Amino acid sequence: MRTIEHNPSPDFVASDTSSLRVGQKVEHQKFGFGEVMSIEGSAHSPIATVRFQNNGEKKIMLNFAKLRIVEG
Repeated sequence: MRTIEHNPSPDFVASDTSSLRVGQKVEHQKFGFGEVMSIEGSAHSPIATVRFQNNGEKKIMLNFAKLRIVEG
């Protein structure tokens, strides 16, 4: 599946994702806007599954991804 490129919001600043929860809306610099579907893995290396509006579900390593929490 080809990635549909997303232009980050002008005020994009990566959020602290240590308290990210299922159901929150997020913005990813490349994949766009999505909703957190699940969080798994260890506390040291959490992985979130995010369903993006234009790019489907992706597994995102929270230690490396830059996500902006939009709401929730």
